Amino acid sequence: MTPGLDLPYAITNVSSEEDKIIKKCLVGYTRPFVKCGKQGYVMPGVFKKHAEAIYNLRVRPDDVWVITFPRSGTTWSQELVWLLENNLDFNTAREKPLFERFPMLEITSKIPEIAVELIKADFMNLGSFQGLNEAVKTPSWKTIEEAPSPRFIKTHLPLSLLPPDLLNTAKVVYVARDPRDVCVSYYYLHKMVAKNLARATMINFWEAFRRDLLPWCPIIEHTNEAWKQRSHPNLHFVFYEDLIKDLPYEIRRMSEFLGRQTTDAQVKQLASFLNFNTFKKNKSVNNTTGDNNPVQFVRKGEAGGWKSHFDDKMTLQAEEFLIERLKSTDLEYPSFPMRETTTL
Repeated sequence: MTPGLDLPYAITNVSSEEDKIIKKCLVGYTRPFVKCGKQGYVMPGVFKKHAEAIYNLRVRPDDVWVITFPRSGTTWSQELVWLLENNLDFNTAREKPLFERFPMLEITSKIPEIAVELIKADFMNLGSFQGLNEAVKTPSWKTIEEAPSPRFIKTHLPLSLLPPDLLNTAKVVYVARDPRDVCVSYYYLHKMVAKNLARATMINFWEAFRRDLLPWCPIIEHTNEAWKQRSHPNLHFVFYEDLIKDLPYEIRRMSEFLGRQTTDAQVKQLASFLNFNTFKKNKSVNNTTGDNNPVQFVRKGEAGGWKSHFDDKMTLQAEEFLIERLKSTDLEYPSFPMRETTTL
């Protein structure tokens, strides 16, 4: 880790009112949540302890990073990247958990304080989810820092909270998704993890989301940071909706970005392996908490599912949210073309 770099951004506690809104949606957190940087990225309070170490992590030229806002096709993209970088080793991809092959940088700092104690006590086998057993013993950034090359690193942190030399040193894949679908998937992730303790409704979750009061929010600013860097030779920007629309085409684009040659037959193999109906049955990636959990870590793999969860009021709020946040950027989601949307 490079010594001597102070954080170039401030970390401050959210207001007591904001903290209540967040904790109505997320269970198990006892410390106040915090906001980071001028964009006010929300993180659990314990992130303060790890922020400087993460910012100072030594990036290696043979690293490959996948950055997303949560529930944006992260797991799908990780598996695609890992397979391309590992000679289409489907056997290992089936047998070795993705969280071991492609660990999450800040996972230690997202674990609720109460959950830490439950994991240590092996309560309901919580520690088996996404490698949390190890993450409560050793900070996840430390494990990654000491990992042998080549490293594959997942993070939900925006570029501004990551090592400043990241893009100039390593390959980075950024995946973006329609915020409305993200919110729905984020809600179901919480239900899966919290199980019977979950009390928030979809309406509660949406209200917190649109007010930028869930971890890693605000989503538009998060995505726009990467969008503005989309011409950088070390950044590959892709929309989740495009992966769904034409996976073979996006496999070829990803392969070219990573400098890997793939034949038509290999592209077909990859597309078949990553077909969502097959993909969600792979236990090495669909690391759900509990075999009988009705909510799965890898859910539906669809675009536009938000329409069956948002009522008329939420739909209007979402349109207003997107127009207001996007109007000062040139970022445009495939599912929400600004030029075709009436300005409110």
